[in-house]
Amino acid sequence: MRKLLALAVLTVAATSLVAANVRAEEGSGLEISGNITNIGAWSKTLKNTPTTGTLGILNDYGLRAADTKNSSQFGFYNDQVELDLAKSFGENIRARADIDFSGSRASGTTPTVIEQAYVTANIPAGNGWELLVGRFNSGIGLDPVDRSELSTVSFSNVHRTLLPHNLLGARLGYNFNEATRAEFYVVNNLADKATSGTQVPGLGANVVYSWGEEGNSSWVKLNAAASPETTSNKPWSMLADLSASLAVNEALKVGLEGAYRQDPITGSANDDRHFGGQAKATYAFSDVWDGTLRYSIVHSRQEVASLIGVNAGTSLTTVGYGSGGTSHQISLATGYSIADGARLVIEGNLDMGKSRGTTTTSYVPGVAGMFAYSF
Repeated sequence: MRKLLALAVLTVAATSLVAANVRAEEGSGLEISGNITNIGAWSKTLKNTPTTGTLGILNDYGLRAADTKNSSQFGFYNDQVELDLAKSFGENIRARADIDFSGSRASGTTPTVIEQAYVTANIPAGNGWELLVGRFNSGIGLDPVDRSELSTVSFSNVHRTLLPHNLLGARLGYNFNEATRAEFYVVNNLADKATSGTQVPGLGANVVYSWGEEGNSSWVKLNAAASPETTSNKPWSMLADLSASLAVNEALKVGLEGAYRQDPITGSANDDRHFGGQAKATYAFSDVWDGTLRYSIVHSRQEVASLIGVNAGTSLTTVGYGSGGTSHQISLATGYSIADGARLVIEGNLDMGKSRGTTTTSYVPGVAGMFAYSF
């Protein structure tokens, strides 16, 4: 019954898409875009049983080896069907909604997710201010929010365990010049969920500096945020992330990221402290074929089982490995553009994890393929 209901929803969405395209051609100003992303993957626990379920090439979607040695898992997954709707009202007002349909979310009970839903207003002062109210992509970190925009199949373990991807609140942005932009926001929390649960809002800021020609540009970005994340409103969670995407030449692009997150532990005077980083290089062998090599690491200093502010039912999984630990991720991927908007990516991945206080390291290799079409 649920499958039939989901099929009916997608049918209605597709019908609406055709109708909306007709209206857009007639000059309504409605802009429609999105993507369809599907995945097939295999994962195996090669050596030693992981202490938690955080290892595996696609653990953010529940695809990982079972917690026993030599066990494996295989499957095809519908990552998402995303429909993005945007419309401008005059020169200064704009509305946008990104709706994600998925049958393979980690929660399994929320096949429809509102990724973004906001209205922006341009304020004609100085170089121009932008006020945004609603749910929006956080802009934190090196990885994009949508998997279809990656040069790999999997997200880095920094992205999937430490960073919020979508926030709900208000944001004020200002362009100092063509290269520098600053954003300041007030949000419910840093937990990637739409509900609040706290009496005091979270605060954050993004600063981006970019340079270079379109299609071969570089940027450096600093993100900082703090939020109570608990009903007692103290202590606060804190987050800082510094990332960069550097175009070395027309073929080679290098990505770097370092992140720190600190969260309170329920019933403890200690805090969870997490350090993360990644480095990746993407090389374009031709106009349609590229390759990516990536290494990322997350290190947790304290107990992590009761981390506050992370909602495993949406985008983030539980941080860390048992009572603290370290995870390493090595990925090698290649992508091929089949046609305009259509892309095939294949990735080989090795996850390694070790809990604090143990002498054994878990090894979980995996292979995944992704077919994504963006329109």
